[in-house]
Amino acid sequence: MRLLLLLLFLLHISDARTVSEYRALLSMKSAISADSQAALSSWKATTSHCTWVGVTCDSRRHVTSLDISGLNLYGTLSPDIMHLQFLQNLTVAANQFSGAVPLEISTLSTLRFLNLSNNLFNGSFPTQLSQLANLQVLDLYNNNMTDELPVIVTQLRNLRHLDLGGNFFSGQIPAEYGRWEFLEYLAVSGNELEGKIPAEIGNLSKLRELYIGYYNSYTGGLPPEIGNLSSLVLLDAANCGLSGEIPAEIGKLQTLDTLFLHVNNLSGSLTTELGSSKSLKSMDFSNNVLTGEIPGSFAELKNLTLLNLSRNKLHGAIPEFIGDLPQLEVLQMWENNFTGSIPQRLGSNGMLQMLDLSSNKLTGTLPPDMCSGNHLETLITLGNFLFGPISESLGKWSLTTELVSSKSLKSMYLMDNVLTGEIPRSFAELKNLTRLNLCTNKLHGAIPEFIGDLPQLEALWLRENNFTGSIPQRLGSNGMLQILDLSSNKLTGTLPPDMCSGNHLETLITLGNFLFGTIPESLGKCESLSRIRMGDNLSALIAQLVCPHCFEV
Repeated sequence: MRLLLLLLFLLHISDARTVSEYRALLSMKSAISADSQAALSSWKATTSHCTWVGVTCDSRRHVTSLDISGLNLYGTLSPDIMHLQFLQNLTVAANQFSGAVPLEISTLSTLRFLNLSNNLFNGSFPTQLSQLANLQVLDLYNNNMTDELPVIVTQLRNLRHLDLGGNFFSGQIPAEYGRWEFLEYLAVSGNELEGKIPAEIGNLSKLRELYIGYYNSYTGGLPPEIGNLSSLVLLDAANCGLSGEIPAEIGKLQTLDTLFLHVNNLSGSLTTELGSSKSLKSMDFSNNVLTGEIPGSFAELKNLTLLNLSRNKLHGAIPEFIGDLPQLEVLQMWENNFTGSIPQRLGSNGMLQMLDLSSNKLTGTLPPDMCSGNHLETLITLGNFLFGPISESLGKWSLTTELVSSKSLKSMYLMDNVLTGEIPRSFAELKNLTRLNLCTNKLHGAIPEFIGDLPQLEALWLRENNFTGSIPQRLGSNGMLQILDLSSNKLTGTLPPDMCSGNHLETLITLGNFLFGTIPESLGKCESLSRIRMGDNLSALIAQLVCPHCFEV
């Protein structure tokens, strides 16, 4: 009998606690001011709370997980959340919750995962959260939190993941942030931090990802102790005011596969020791003031898929081994002082997707195997001294026929060189081409009729060449054309009848040719047109009737 009474008592206590959790959830729902998608429509008093959207219960109907992320909810988090005493996971990310983070969360002693990211929470970091001894993940990314980065968060000794990025935290990165024994992920990027990056960061032996850039403004550069992060896979310190040289110690990081240091004030030469980080896949040093040449040790970076050295002061030849990197997909080296020819084996790995070598002092011709593998989407070599033809293997075209082996090409920018010859017939195979810029070269011959048949063409720039004959009459008939610049050639004839088919044409420039005739009817109805430059080609009066607000002589 006593045993039965004891069991009934325990059951009563359990039921009371379950009701408390049930009511706590309803209180949370009542604190939501807008639920435009009716995402919480299942949260009804007539159903079991364990069946509600986002709610997970254990076998005793205690709530162990609450995940209502991405439901476009507005409002605040109810302090009644404190009654969910068995909660291990609280995720409310990607909503519009505002106000302060409820202090009552600190009473949830079993909590392991807390994700409040991508909301509108504001105020200081709640110091009481340091009481969550079991917490492993704390994500406050992209809110409106203020004041200095909290030091007290270091009392959460079991943290594996800490994201305080995308807020308005100020001050310095505390030296105490080097104390975590198990931390694998640390993000403080996108705040208003300043001062020096503490050397103690190098004590985080388990750290795999470190994000410290974007909108922060540090003093000095990366501490050499960064090289002690033996487990580091990703380092993103872009756009945060770094100066000085790239520490040679980074070369000790054997597991590093992503290194982003772009948009800083880093100077000196490219660190030779980086060639020892053979796991590197992505390396972006663009927009700095780096000098010198590309080190020979970079030939060891066999896993490199992205290399961006744009907008520095690098010089010398682009080493031939760049063309031998077997995984290279993206190569950007624009606005430097590179000289010599483009590595002739570049693209022969069959992986190249984007190549931008513009605004250097390169000479010679385009590599014959640049489009091997049919993956090249963007080719930009403007502002160099490239010329052609150079070999029988490329035929008589200075624009290599082999370019069209990459039917995936979407953008091709070859302007401001000294390319000669005609547009190859094989360009008719570039069915995915959206933008073609061949301006300011020495190309001649007729503009091929197939140019008007390219189904995705949105922008065509051919100005300042020696093209003759008429404009392809089907140009614009794909309904996609937005920009057409044929100025300063020797073109004759009339404008194509379907030039503004689809009503997307915004810019039309044909001055400096020998065009005649009248404006096509489709052009007269082209509401998208905002800029016309025809010069003396056609009647200025008619042009003004078509688009009086956008006409230029």
